Amino acid sequence: MTIRGSLMNEPRYRDGAGQAEEELVMAALAALQEKTAIKGHLVELEPVKPGSYVPDACIDLAHENGTSRYLVECKSLVDRRGQLDLVRRQLESVGAQGLLVAPHVSRTLAEHCKAIGLQFIDTCGNAYLRAPGLFILISGEKDDNRRPAFDAPRGLTNPAGLRVVFALLSRPELVNAPFKDIAVHAGVSLGTAYNALEDLERRGYLINKGKAGRRKLLERRRLVDEWMINFPTTLRTKLNGRRFSAPDPNWWQSFHSDAGFAWGAEVAAAKMTGYLKPVTQTLYVEATDRELLIKTLAKQYRIKPDLNGEIEVLEKFWHWQPESADNVAPPLLVYSELLAMLDPRTQETAEIIKERFIETTFDKT
Repeated sequence: MTIRGSLMNEPRYRDGAGQAEEELVMAALAALQEKTAIKGHLVELEPVKPGSYVPDACIDLAHENGTSRYLVECKSLVDRRGQLDLVRRQLESVGAQGLLVAPHVSRTLAEHCKAIGLQFIDTCGNAYLRAPGLFILISGEKDDNRRPAFDAPRGLTNPAGLRVVFALLSRPELVNAPFKDIAVHAGVSLGTAYNALEDLERRGYLINKGKAGRRKLLERRRLVDEWMINFPTTLRTKLNGRRFSAPDPNWWQSFHSDAGFAWGAEVAAAKMTGYLKPVTQTLYVEATDRELLIKTLAKQYRIKPDLNGEIEVLEKFWHWQPESADNVAPPLLVYSELLAMLDPRTQETAEIIKERFIETTFDKT
């Protein structure tokens, strides 16, 4: 959501979500002023190109050595480093000084913000600011008095919800499909599919007018980001992964199988873009075919169990046929895996996949 800014004493709200974000910024600025005497106010956001990342707000901070302007990304909950890494990339993409605003940033996450150069303020008085003539570092202030209005909904914090959202983002036509079809594609129960869509509507990601063909996903870029952040720790860890190593690092180039499998991560990225030389190999396979696949690999390529091996076999959690003959996983999954590796080599490829294979679907539905 974007706040088309106003002065602090002349608040203007675009809608319910915009009001919540504006109140969050106001509370954080008040806490900052109480701790440091630095005064801040909202200013008008400049227009951005269609399809570009849109900050939530723009603020000026007035301090004894001048005024510093920041583009703001608001988060109602900050609880992991990967989330901070994403915010930093988003703010860097606009080419201006960026600032995270949240209800509370823990001491550990504040240290990570400092390490990656992400400036922030929160409603408890914690802050990391570094600009010409300005340096502030406050951490460890607790959120005992946090306002209930800033509490975030649970969102994508369970594996089943992530499965449903993955299906909707990967197969946009499912948004208007019957609940039973969504459930089958996501591999969840009918009730889970219903609850997941209800949660999306409650959080402003879905319009549902109650008639067939009347649902529509909103804020899909933000939903992609939320899915990408939560997948590695919430769903991927539940996929019964097993690791192996092989004598020949190029074994994957000649591998074929009748088992229901798909390449993920680096091999998928190489097949999709031709841009990456895989160092690791990730395979997603139907649970019923997993043992057959592993036996085939052991026979053909002499793979052996290895906790630190470069080969990982996981259970396939989506239930539709691949869209290409290369047996690659859906682009959203490949994108998320590449970013989770925290490797500049894979992150660059991830951005290519996002541009070519993910964002191109946003204008089709």
